[in-house]
Amino acid sequence: MDTGFTFPEELREAYQKQHIEIKQKLEDFTNVKPEEYFYELCFTLCTPQSKAKNAIRVIGILKEMNFKNEMFNPAEILRLPEHYIRFHNQKGISLMQARQNYATIEQEILSSSSAYQKREWLVRNVRGIGMKEAAHFLRNIGIFGTAILDRHILKHLASCGVIDAPVSLSPSLYIEIEKKWQKFSDWVGIPLDEMDLLFWSQETGEILK
Repeated sequence: MDTGFTFPEELREAYQKQHIEIKQKLEDFTNVKPEEYFYELCFTLCTPQSKAKNAIRVIGILKEMNFKNEMFNPAEILRLPEHYIRFHNQKGISLMQARQNYATIEQEILSSSSAYQKREWLVRNVRGIGMKEAAHFLRNIGIFGTAILDRHILKHLASCGVIDAPVSLSPSLYIEIEKKWQKFSDWVGIPLDEMDLLFWSQETGEILK
């Protein structure tokens, strides 16, 4: 059957070179301890339209300041130019609400529900979390299988014939593209979560989270 899919040779070569590092990064995610989940959630809340490296720096500062247990607004930290996070005021509110509600959030994360059920719950119950952010958070704590569909990933999926072109995503379209990506992943023989890191390495030159 003609799927219309294509896997460019440069991606195949990149995967062959990086697959050990990619698998190690995923193993690192599975080894994240539950006591770190809160700060992984904070990282995810900081990343939309901001650099991952800046978010990593911000989370390091929040850890040093014991943000999980200290009642302060982190917006002033997010806005500093050396690690600037866009929409710092709104994200500061989201971070404080996540801290306030974290006991309930943690209960859901540690439950026996599926990755898809956890994602749906997070989208419905955590301010600042959409489908992409929920999947990103889950992946970063070792809960795999849901797609992180941002504009860079959509660009690569379009170049591989999985979708026609990058698009704005409604929840239903998000799930539709996720299913198409899973079929493509099966066709190529590279797990979806590994392919995500492969695509991102092509964008940044390195494998981050």
